Amino acid sequence: MKILIYTIITVIFSGCIPNNPYSSSQTEGNIYYSTFDEEPKHLDPAIAYSADEYSFLGQIYEPPLTYHYLKRPYQLIPLTAEEVPSAVYYDSHGNLLPSNTSESEVAKAIYEIRIRPGIMYQKHPCFAKNPKGEFLYHNLKPRDIEGVYEIRHFPETGTRELTAQDYVFQIKRLGDPTLVCPILSTLENYILGMEDYAKSLSKTLEGERDKRRKMAGAIYNQEIDERQNPIQLPLDSLPFPGVQLVDKYTFRIILSKKYPQILYWLAMPFFSPMPREAVDFYNQGILRDRNITLDRFPIGTGAYKMDVYDPHKEIILSRNENFRDDFYPSEGELGDKEMGLLDDSGKRMPFIDKFIYKLEKEFIPRWNKFLQGYYDASGISSDTFDKAIQFKDQGDPGVSQMMQDKKISLIVSVETSIRYLGFNMMDNIVGGYTEDKFDVLPRLKSRDSGINDNSQ
Repeated sequence: MKILIYTIITVIFSGCIPNNPYSSSQTEGNIYYSTFDEEPKHLDPAIAYSADEYSFLGQIYEPPLTYHYLKRPYQLIPLTAEEVPSAVYYDSHGNLLPSNTSESEVAKAIYEIRIRPGIMYQKHPCFAKNPKGEFLYHNLKPRDIEGVYEIRHFPETGTRELTAQDYVFQIKRLGDPTLVCPILSTLENYILGMEDYAKSLSKTLEGERDKRRKMAGAIYNQEIDERQNPIQLPLDSLPFPGVQLVDKYTFRIILSKKYPQILYWLAMPFFSPMPREAVDFYNQGILRDRNITLDRFPIGTGAYKMDVYDPHKEIILSRNENFRDDFYPSEGELGDKEMGLLDDSGKRMPFIDKFIYKLEKEFIPRWNKFLQGYYDASGISSDTFDKAIQFKDQGDPGVSQMMQDKKISLIVSVETSIRYLGFNMMDNIVGGYTEDKFDVLPRLKSRDSGINDNSQ
């Protein structure tokens, strides 16, 4: 399999169109209107792994690190962490090693991450308590959820401070076999003891399933059983030396080898904090029956929270009223000031009150609605490129006169992308490992159907 790494140019139009299709009540406040083209598969950060899902998760969840908004090449900076951690290396005898030690000599790498105090979670029913300090919604009965179909339908909410334990708990969740984390096999190669930890959890899970199977007999149905009575694995009772809680705001990740790339993992939603209260709350069969799950209704400390989740129509994110002070950067790369990208330096974020995403499966309707003012930004396709783009004398792209007349501006950004082309090696035409199979082109030409490249 050959993997190609290259850069693509992403072109986005942002509109300031006189036509306003929304009523005044729909435009109160600073609202951003955009689209999505398919229902997100996962919003649980332990299993979500696509750019479409991350466009939502990145606004709700906060891993320890993030990327500077303006600097290129991309630069890691602290998000909830006080600083970007540095590795401390040891050899097989426990001796401290210098930072430039070769990978072959490193037997252990320790990263200590300290979280900033005072960060609060969004208001959420999983934190709600009665005057006695008991959780209101952790032992729900049918009468308790009458009229409840989304998180916002619960009348009471609560919050609490973010702690290092929430990060430790989330890393342990990555080994939970009921979740099937897509990066587990990679992490098992580096985080100390994670492979054994994941195997122990799998063994415990199978033991519990065998027990339930024997008790239920012939009527046992694993899917129905675990939806009605979810299995909660003992994440804290099994040994896992690769992650350690130091104190309320500090935790360690211990690697079995040198792996500087772990810092970039710490900027992904996989390593976002997860409050145990949320998992306990969502692991109620009575909620799963109504599809109220962590995979659909995330909970975080980010600037926004999930307000409305109707993936067949719209997704609405609104401000997290508990979001801490965060300010727009005051430095970037060369030319940013001239482009106006530093005009908001030092201003408190977020700037937008609400994101409203509408489901639009086809590009042409989405583009036409953008031109009518329904959406604030749009990409372009080959069908609309000639009408939207014109090239200047220097060869740089710019908006056409029609776009200028509508006061639509052009933003061009460069981002990396990885694509691969896979072959079925069992196929009679393209498959096979013998020497006579190496030259595939003559055989492809003889094939009537050929191979169509439908990539965009």
